[in-house]
Amino acid sequence: MAAHLPGGNAVLPISFFKIILKTNLPSLKLPKKFTERYGDGLSNPVFLKPRDGTEWIVYWKKQNGEVWFHKGWKEFAQNYSIDHGHLMVFEYEGTSHFDVLILDQSALEIDYPSCGGEKDKLDGQSDDDKSVVILDEWPAQKPKQESLLLSLPPHKKMRANRNPLSLNWPKDARAQIVAKEFITSNSNPFFTVAIKPSNVSETEQGVPDFEGYIENIDKYVKLQIGEERSWNVKLLRVIPTMGRRFFSAGWSLFVCESELQPGDVCVFELINREEEDPVFEVHVFKRHN
Repeated sequence: MAAHLPGGNAVLPISFFKIILKTNLPSLKLPKKFTERYGDGLSNPVFLKPRDGTEWIVYWKKQNGEVWFHKGWKEFAQNYSIDHGHLMVFEYEGTSHFDVLILDQSALEIDYPSCGGEKDKLDGQSDDDKSVVILDEWPAQKPKQESLLLSLPPHKKMRANRNPLSLNWPKDARAQIVAKEFITSNSNPFFTVAIKPSNVSETEQGVPDFEGYIENIDKYVKLQIGEERSWNVKLLRVIPTMGRRFFSAGWSLFVCESELQPGDVCVFELINREEEDPVFEVHVFKRHN
């Protein structure tokens, strides 16, 4: 129900939109008119509520009379692979809550990452580190335009039907479909990565432990796309506190030269398991396909 603000004629909820540019990926400036009208009643932090049933804690800072989403915004943007050209619609409910609608570059609402497993991850964090809170129930979503994942089954059903050769289970909904339907040659094991802005900008990439397939020592592996393009990438041994390994030296070059972009999904198929020369065939499913 709409509510009137004390001392004025403004009615809540009120909506505004922001076109995302590369310049506002690290922090996001709220519209000046919104800040002038509602800035005095804005709590710090605020809660961003996308339509996947999560709440993200985001702190804002004031600079030269302008309000910027700051701490927590970058993590929010990375989680939803928000990138240049996305459109975001914010509906302000008053005091602290914003409902958020995220549209991709084609003007379709995104397919939100599954929130399965996030609650367990938060249990080991301090209050200061928690930037997302999982609600008990997912809110009903309005019908959206036709898209690749319009009829996506529930997360638990997808997990039950996961490909037995998959070494991981991605949280991204599109990556789950790719992993479930991927057909390997010679029953090769594989893992799936949904490319996010952090995958493009960082020098390391988390991967499964490969127990039973690749010896647990630091070593180089080969990533190849097709028969003519390949990269040597260092695979670090398992980090005990994290329970996984990392692609390290060479990862940035692979991402750059293979022209990976946020929204792409990659399947890494282990086609050569020999200890001296492990080889992954990389299958890239572009975000626009």
